[in-house]
Amino acid sequence: MNPLIKIVPPLWMTALIVAGIVTHLYVPSLRAFDIVVPTVSTIVAVALLMLGQILILRSSYLFAREKTEILPASEKNSALVTEGPYRFTRNPMYLGLVASVLGFAVYFGTLPLFVSAVVLFLILNTLFIPFEEAKMRRQFGAEYDAYVARVRRWI
Repeated sequence: MNPLIKIVPPLWMTALIVAGIVTHLYVPSLRAFDIVVPTVSTIVAVALLMLGQILILRSSYLFAREKTEILPASEKNSALVTEGPYRFTRNPMYLGLVASVLGFAVYFGTLPLFVSAVVLFLILNTLFIPFEEAKMRRQFGAEYDAYVARVRRWI
C-alpha cells in the first residue's frame, strides 16, 4: 500500500486549498491569471461548496448507518453501500471534496485554486480510487462488478 493513502482525503483537500490561497497571496505574478468574479460566480461558488458538503455528509451518514469503514486505508469494508448518492456516482465523498475546492476556486477566481482542484482530482483518481476499487473487488466480487457496470466512477 502506498503510504500516501494513510493521509485522509479531507486533509489533502484542506492542504490544497491552503496551498492555493498562499500561492495566490505570495506569488503576485500569478494574479495576471485571476478571473473577475461577478455576482453570479459567487452564487455558483456557494452552490458548489454546499453541494460538495451535502455529498460528503450524506455519504458519510450512509457509511455510519451501514457500520462500514470510512477510512480509505482500511483493510476491508463491512458493507457495499449502493444507495443514496452512490446510485449516481461510486465516489460521492470524493466528488464532494473536488466540488468544494472548485467552489473556493470560483469564489476567489484565482488560478492556484483551480490548479488545487485538478491536483486533488488527480490524487483521488490515481491513488485512492484504484486502491479502494481493488479492495472492493476482492471483497465483494461479482456484486461489486455489477455495481461498477451500472454506476460511473465520477458522474
